[in-house]
Amino acid sequence: MKYFLSILLLGLLFKCSETFDPPNPEDLFEDYKGSVVLIYNEYFYEIKVQDLTYYYSPNSEEKFFFNREDLENNYSIGFGTGFIISNKGEIITNRHVIEPENIDYKEAFFEFHKQKYNQILEIIVEKQDSIEMIERFFPYVKNNYDNVRYGENYYYDDDYGNSNNEFRVKITAKYEELNYAKTHYIKIAEYIEQIDFENIIPKLNIVYIGIAYDDTYVTKKEDLQECVIIRTSNNEDVDLALIQTKTKIFNKPPQKIFNFSDNNPNIKENPKEHKERDIRNPVRINDDVFMIGYNRGFILANTREGIKSQFTSGKISQENDGERILYTIPTLEGSSGSPIIDKWGNLVAVNFAKLSNSQGFSFGIPVYEVKKFYEE
Repeated sequence: MKYFLSILLLGLLFKCSETFDPPNPEDLFEDYKGSVVLIYNEYFYEIKVQDLTYYYSPNSEEKFFFNREDLENNYSIGFGTGFIISNKGEIITNRHVIEPENIDYKEAFFEFHKQKYNQILEIIVEKQDSIEMIERFFPYVKNNYDNVRYGENYYYDDDYGNSNNEFRVKITAKYEELNYAKTHYIKIAEYIEQIDFENIIPKLNIVYIGIAYDDTYVTKKEDLQECVIIRTSNNEDVDLALIQTKTKIFNKPPQKIFNFSDNNPNIKENPKEHKERDIRNPVRINDDVFMIGYNRGFILANTREGIKSQFTSGKISQENDGERILYTIPTLEGSSGSPIIDKWGNLVAVNFAKLSNSQGFSFGIPVYEVKKFYEE
């Protein structure tokens, strides 16, 4: 009996001291890939100068348009990543994913007008050359044109006494047309000269935001689920945004939802030996971290078996300074808004930028800032 009790006691003690190992990376990816979505964004900018409105689409071939009808098939398209944060259709991503900033608009606007200005000057010279040629060979035309401008009637009298002959009417009409066109283009050139290129401010217009799910087929825009912008961070240094599906539900409900808790099961099983992480400083130098995202948007995500996210890994390479975390995960365009998780699947950061001229170092917004933004 004593032997039995001793064995039982040892078993209980062993059970109490049992610890859980972190899941392997493949299981982490399987658990959370359904909670990460590809974000598709259609947009353009509106620039108003005096009474004229320009529609600027930086990713289109023509870039500038003067009416919305021409713009409709030329919207700029951007991609990013987001992750599901609630069962109410809410998704966290970067602000710049759904409100893209175009820092080159001034240069593009100036170059567009510079090109147009040079073309107009060539047209003005061409019109002037034609005008001078007519005046040289048909000097009477200018006098009759001046008469018309001052309200006089046409009256031609050739060397043979024929009045108002057909040829002279045509020549004068052509002369009028050239002068009108020249005046028109001079006004356009003067308009361009008066533009204050330094102080133009483009207005961003979002046309459509949609999401695609991992392991689904997207062959047309209608295959996406439409979203709306709930809010963006007011802090310039916190590049975060919250969007929500229009229906407030997900067309493909995820297996797991990202949260701000510590997913380490040892905390509940053995709280004396395992403490909950400090959300202000959730990782240490050289800790393993992983990213689930959509590098290059549909370019890499679109496979024969549908949309597939990518799973990449690295290590924490710099201490958290409260505003950003540096890690050795390579990122590409489209990975903005991707969740960075630790070995337990805990949210560590939201990827938002990479180190210039490097594919090997990237920055994330710390989870504490993400929590504060979401709960505000």
